[in-house]
Amino acid sequence: MIGTDRRNVLAIYSLSKQSNMAGYRGAFAAGCADVLARVLTVRKHAGLMLPQPLQAAMVAALGDDAHVAAQRERYRGRRAVLLPAIEAAGYRIDRSEAGLYLWATKGVDCWQSIAELAGLGILAGPGSFYGDGYPHHVRFSLTATDERIHAAAARLRSLE
Repeated sequence: MIGTDRRNVLAIYSLSKQSNMAGYRGAFAAGCADVLARVLTVRKHAGLMLPQPLQAAMVAALGDDAHVAAQRERYRGRRAVLLPAIEAAGYRIDRSEAGLYLWATKGVDCWQSIAELAGLGILAGPGSFYGDGYPHHVRFSLTATDERIHAAAARLRSLE
């Protein structure tokens, strides 16, 4: 883009995290009308149109900042419980200053960590699923319920 020329530019916004709508694929695109027309044509022919109830939920979510603040606080609380337990279990947290995930490593192959966590009944994502740059990391999600986060933290503390 040069200057104010926005031809061929799209902006994509997802409600997955802010409105706890992951899995619903609730998002929208704004930008160049020509590009949007092509995207919409593909979506229609591929059967990817969002159902009307989901569209209505997105409109409601976009007009409500209070639920975003509540969701952010929910994730902050889960992070405050899980992060120290992960560290107490001997993991180092990397590149996880905010957001929904904690990237952790013990410096061993991610599958070794996944096996250890599975033995505790904890499900995490192996770093290798997310590209070649994370062969020694696992990804903990803060999207589990508060009850499950507390249970995982207690199990991790058993490794101390």
